[in-house]
Amino acid sequence: MVKISDLIADFLEEKGITTVFGIIGSANAHIFDSIINKGYTKIVYMHHEQSVVLAAGAYYRASGKMSAAIVTAGGGASNAITGIVSNWADSIPCLILSGQESTQYVKNHKELRMLGTQGFNSYEVIKPISKYSKCVLNKEDVIEYLEEAYHVALEGRPGPAWLEIPFDIQASNIEKSEIKNFKIPEPTNSDSHIESVLNLILESARPVILAGHGVKLAKCKKEFKQLVSKLKIPVLTSWSAMDLLTEDHEYNFGRPGLYGQRRANFVIQNCDLLIVLGSRLSLPLTGYNIKNFSPEAKIIMVNNDQRELDNFNPHLKINDDCKNFIRQLNNCDIDCYRKDWYEKCLDYKQKFPTIEQHHIKDNKDYDNSYVTIDQISEYAKDDAIIVFGQGTPLASGHQAFRVKGTQTVFCSNGLGEMGNEMPSAIGACFPDPNRQVICLISDGSIMMNLQELQTIVGYKTPIKFILFNNEGYLFIKHTQKMLFNGRYTGVNENTGVSLPNYEKVCYAFGLNYTNSRKSNLKDFLNSEGPGIYETYMNPEQDLSPKVKGIVSDTGILAPPLEEMSPLLSLQEIENNMITKVNNISYQIKR
Repeated sequence: MVKISDLIADFLEEKGITTVFGIIGSANAHIFDSIINKGYTKIVYMHHEQSVVLAAGAYYRASGKMSAAIVTAGGGASNAITGIVSNWADSIPCLILSGQESTQYVKNHKELRMLGTQGFNSYEVIKPISKYSKCVLNKEDVIEYLEEAYHVALEGRPGPAWLEIPFDIQASNIEKSEIKNFKIPEPTNSDSHIESVLNLILESARPVILAGHGVKLAKCKKEFKQLVSKLKIPVLTSWSAMDLLTEDHEYNFGRPGLYGQRRANFVIQNCDLLIVLGSRLSLPLTGYNIKNFSPEAKIIMVNNDQRELDNFNPHLKINDDCKNFIRQLNNCDIDCYRKDWYEKCLDYKQKFPTIEQHHIKDNKDYDNSYVTIDQISEYAKDDAIIVFGQGTPLASGHQAFRVKGTQTVFCSNGLGEMGNEMPSAIGACFPDPNRQVICLISDGSIMMNLQELQTIVGYKTPIKFILFNNEGYLFIKHTQKMLFNGRYTGVNENTGVSLPNYEKVCYAFGLNYTNSRKSNLKDFLNSEGPGIYETYMNPEQDLSPKVKGIVSDTGILAPPLEEMSPLLSLQEIENNMITKVNNISYQIKR
């Protein structure tokens, strides 16, 4: 006979899951006890279930290896939901094991609002926001469900898998002969479209590759770099894939989008063939009027999610894993180098540097976020992990950070929830404690999971936080300024949202603290142990360049990506557009 909770601990060991994140409760106590007694898997104890799931997802982002989150029933399960949605939106595989009330309550109370003492029908709630969600009602099914959940989380387009195990099943014993196992389905073969792709490349004069998160998830970074060197096609990346190529790579021309880089937007708007690898082409990347995106390009879209292909409906849909497609293309003999086009892209890169004059000329009483992030790029170690938070770090970081060496960069891009960055930084620390972890976090967002500072202190995780103090919610200030003529509410101390003195907060937690008025950034990043470096921004600092909505007589227009504020002159737009100048450009008051 063997105890079910021991089988769960053995399963984690068999899958090589060496670190899990969790919070213990009465409904998952047997699982925790078995993991500790077995001694193979380390449990990192945190202070909120949202943080637990985000940390487990970040562990995968930093290492490419699965982790698990362990939560309890009731409020523990409901607290985990934001973390699950975040991993779901960004296609991050994660195994979440939840306790649940005993099976008699799950079965007999299923028509009631609550199950037993504090349980609810959590696996049904989580089904639409996960790849897998089940409740174990028979002890012989535990291993089969665990194996299925693990497989489903990783196969195809990855994502979180949820399995709840009632308290009485965890505590029960079973004969090994009664245990059921999961049979992995046979893989299906994808149709090859390589000949069509090659023909489109040969016909093109201005081809571009746009690489997305799917390339990273397919674990084919090496093959992707080989492809770029072979094809010699200019490359752009989505925010989620910005670490695929270093800043100084000869074919890297940046990151396009509403908060993208000017040079990248000119490249993508002027291409005549766009090969999209593993990106869903989200609205922040394409702009809100899809007709204005890459207007003269035929688009080839490679994605392992057919629904994303059908939603965007490109010229050529390829429902395949990026690794398979890249390997096929690497085996082809084709000359893709276009000298005039490549030199034009180089011209964009020279004309439109990331740090613009308006960043440098910003009020000298404050730190400019773009300049600060440019400095972080300079001082961060070549193998550092950089975690971007929401708000200022999201916009400034993705525009101004310069990737080098073997750095890993990530952020919650799909859900974009405030509070993700601190637990994500914690999760990123555990795969390799020797890697530097730098977390860019804003003064509003840090409050969402402030309790995890104690996790950092308790485990001595040497995270370096760059805290951007803009006295509130800067993104929302800009939104209210545009929509309501600067009539603010709920964005700063004067309108209802007060924030603490972070030096005192650090003192309370026993955490190192300094700021840009006391010491320099380089010394802080080279110091020992965890700490916070506070940088003081202009509370009204603009986050630009960005593509802003244009107010006209007929309403708000959605400009094309080349029309970034601060606006260029119409003459500059005309000089830099190979394709036809958009009609909206002639309606803008400059």
